[in-house]
Order: sequence, then C-alpha cells, then structure tokens
Amino acid sequence: MTIAEAVAVPASPPPGGEILHASNRATIIWGDSRDPQIIASVPDGYGLLCTDPPYGVRHNSGRSGTFTEIAGDDGSVDWPAVLAEWVGPEGTRTRGLKDKRHVYVFGYRPDQLAGALRLGGSTELIWDKVSFGTGDLSRPWGPQHEPITFGVHVKRKAGRAGGDGRLAARLRQGSILRYQRPNAGSAVRHSNEKPVPLMQDLIESSTVRGDLVVDPCAGSGSTGVAAVLEGRHCFLVEVDRQHAELAVQRVQAAERLAAQIEAA
Repeated sequence: MTIAEAVAVPASPPPGGEILHASNRATIIWGDSRDPQIIASVPDGYGLLCTDPPYGVRHNSGRSGTFTEIAGDDGSVDWPAVLAEWVGPEGTRTRGLKDKRHVYVFGYRPDQLAGALRLGGSTELIWDKVSFGTGDLSRPWGPQHEPITFGVHVKRKAGRAGGDGRLAARLRQGSILRYQRPNAGSAVRHSNEKPVPLMQDLIESSTVRGDLVVDPCAGSGSTGVAAVLEGRHCFLVEVDRQHAELAVQRVQAAERLAAQIEAA
C-alpha cells in the first residue's frame, strides 16, 4: 500500500464492511462485527463459530511501537449479546449457526455465554500456553492459560431444557489444550495471536471437510488459516484494517498451500 492509499483509507470500516478477499475457500471482510449488514451476509446454517472477542481489559502489550490497544477492548461492548446475533437470536430456527453445532469462544466461561448463545451443553477448556506472559507485573503469578468455552448451540428452548446437545462430542478428549503461544520475537502479527495448530485442533474436532467456519473477531487470521488447511471454508470479519489485511495475506498463503496439497 502506498502512502497516498494509506491516507485515503478511513479509520473505521464503512457500513456493511469492505470485502478484502473472496475465493472459493475464504471470505475476509474489513468491518465491525456488530454491523447488522455484515451479520446478515453470513450464510445461514454454517458449521462452527470459533472466535476470540476482546475481553474488556484494555490490553496493551507494553512493547512500545509494536502493538496498540485492541479495538473494542474498552469494556463497552457486550460481546455475548453480539455473538448471540451471529448464532441467531432466540426465536429463530434457521438463521446463523446450524442447530446442534459447536461454538468455541476464547476468554469467556460457559456461564457467561450459555444463555446468549443458546447452549444446550457446554464445558470450559483451558489453553495451556506453555510459557507465561508478562500480564500484571505487580502480581506474583504470570498468566499461562486462557479459558475457552466449548458449547453446543441448540435452537429450540424446549430442546435445551430436554438436554439436547449435551453429548455432542465426536471424540472425547481432555480439557487441557497445550500449545505454545507466539511470544517474544515470534509475536509479530497480533498481541493475542493464536497458534494455528491449536485452531486446527478445535476445527478438526467440531467440523467436517467442506464446513464453513465463522470468526467475527478474526485478528490476524489464525482461524481462517487453520480452516483452509483443514479443508474447511472460512468467513472472517476484523475491525482493524491492518490486521484484516494481514489476515488476507496469511489466508491466501494457506490457500496456495492447500491447493498444492490437493494437486499432489
């Protein structure tokens, strides 16, 4: 991007967002995930919601000139309510996430999401990051883990009350997921970047090839990269233009690799 082009790019995405990449494997939109026009553009009956919304902690890495505060991380956004629109609000039967399909939401506990996302069954997974981050340096313990809510979205209230979605895992696994987080010099794309192997594990466990994986808070695109490499499709939305463009570059690289593998 030239200096003139950078100056011409508005600070906030336009209503309805801007499609930065569209292929038979991936759609990536620079946009606000709260935008009703964007939510309405997601194909109904998709296969998996997998996302890492800002937690309202005003995260800043502390690495001068590297990462700024994450957009939407000031605590003013009710993210469970936003994600409820993405799975399809109460009373809908066909909108959003397909009935009895899965969600993975980083940074939230099941009790914070069960009502909004209409979860018939849920559990808390733990991402063990192997090495700990700096976090609050006034505390004696450094953060080394992050909670992930796994849940089964059940459209009908009666179905949830009757226990639908409580035995949906295809393969029973342990609740501790141990994957090295990008750190120090390797964390160059996003302050809270997820390792692609972790995202591949989640996606492979809850979808089949050809399913559509949706991430409305895509960051630098790890969900999309993992989805493409696993033979799935992805629909990504990211409000930060720089991160959205980076997600495009990473997903396009994954698409080229996937095509090479398929052609071999």
